[in-house]
Amino acid sequence: MSARPPKEVFFGLDMPFDEALERYVGVDPKEMHANIAKSKKKKPPGGKAKKRSPPAKARSENIISLRERKNSLRRRGIA
Repeated sequence: MSARPPKEVFFGLDMPFDEALERYVGVDPKEMHANIAKSKKKKPPGGKAKKRSPPAKARSENIISLRERKNSLRRRGIA
């Protein structure tokens, strides 16, 4: 434990009090309640769509074409 007392944090804001007060006054109460209700809704299961891998046929064709390219470069003496 430290010997000095913890720093007092009043609002936990990282901005001047005047700016925070201006933002608070400028908020529309209807919009605030709508955002609160929206955040409380349960999100559907699954979340983001997962990336699907290409079909096996497309993958094998890509591998073959890469092999052919590599072999042709070797034949030409480039690689």
